[in-house]
Parts: sequence; structure tokens; C-alpha cells
Amino acid sequence: MTGVDSSWSIASVNPTVADRLGQFLAERGVGSIRWYLSATEVSVRHDLETLATAGVDRALTVVAALHLRQGHGPGLVVSCGTAVTVERISADSVWQGGAIAPGRIPMAKALHLLTALLPEVSPIEAPEAFGRSTVPALEAGVFWGVVGAIRELLTRQAVGLTPLPWLIWTGGDASTFARWIEWPGAVVVPYLVLEGLRIEDSHVGQGLRCRSDSAGQALPYGETDPTPGEGS
Repeated sequence: MTGVDSSWSIASVNPTVADRLGQFLAERGVGSIRWYLSATEVSVRHDLETLATAGVDRALTVVAALHLRQGHGPGLVVSCGTAVTVERISADSVWQGGAIAPGRIPMAKALHLLTALLPEVSPIEAPEAFGRSTVPALEAGVFWGVVGAIRELLTRQAVGLTPLPWLIWTGGDASTFARWIEWPGAVVVPYLVLEGLRIEDSHVGQGLRCRSDSAGQALPYGETDPTPGEGS
């Protein structure tokens, strides 16, 4: 692989792996790399206390979800991977924050590692809600525990949002869990983070990336703030 004329855009929430990848690409002469390692590097209107500690993957899912919905809220975004995240978007398309919970794999692994006798399970298909032995009982608890957590978070986050927020699912386990939660018009978009990266990168490339206003809020593309603020 030669990278003299290549250009890469990479988002990561794993600093160690990102460092290794950066070194790997540098050794092979990759000419240009645009890194996204924090939500501060994503142009998204928000009401978070700070973007610095928010994962770039979460911010990119919000960017992509809003793009798919033509910038209109209110909405909710569920990402089902190692972690399960549920993001809340207001009626005026502001990312208000979200919730982070364990996905099925870390939940099952924690039960195995933090107990003396419980085996590790990995339920993919929906099991019965109870088991007559340890393994199916674990599978029931892990699978339906994730479903229940997502349903509860969606119900609670939807309170105060009118009209009923749209819902977009993403992540490797999205199709597995989405079928068990009824929500009008809900859709599954498997690679929402990558779509968000594509959208954000195209804005940067065109010089359309927004900056933060004086209160730390990301301004929409083309909008100006009367008080000078630093770029996001």
C-alpha cells in the first residue's frame, strides 16, 4: 500500500488503537489523515455540558440521523454495539444528550467475570423469558435485559418531545433488538456512524464546517455569532 496520494478520514473512540493505526499509516507514507477523536471535532448543535468527554461515534450518529431526517427533530437514535446508546434530539434539532448502557456482550461478560460460577453466554436469537437451567436463564436475562433497558430509555426520553420523535436504530445488534420494540416509522440504518463521518468530512472539505459560538454551542452551517468564539 502506498499512500502518497491518498487521503484518509478516521474516527475512533480507542486512543491506543488510533495511535497504532496512525503509526501504521505513517510508515506506509499515507499523505493525508483527518482524525476525529472527540465530539468536539464534529459540527453538531448540542446542549451537553461539554463535548470534550462525549464520544465522537455518538456525535456522528446524531449528524447522520439529522441528515437523513432533513435536519428536523425531534428524534431518538439507538446504537447497539459493545455499548447501547440512546441519543435525544430536540424539536429544534439540538442534541440534548443521551444514555449509555452495556450491550449484550459486556453484560454477559461482566456476569461471567464478576461471579464464581456463571458461564459466559452470547444470545443472538430471542430466548424464552425464563430458563430451566443456568445457561438459558443467563441468556434470558441478558437478551431481554437489553431490550427492556432500551424500551425504558426510549419511553422516558420521548417525554416532553412533540410530536412523537422519529427513531433510527444503528449498530451491529440493531436488527436483533429493534424488532422487539414497537415504534411508528422506526428504521434501521446499520452504518450510521460511517455515514456521519462521510457527511462531516464533506463539510470540512467544502469549508462548511461550523464553529462554536461564545457559549460553546455549535452553530449551523453559514450562521454567524455576534460574539467572537473559538472554532470547534
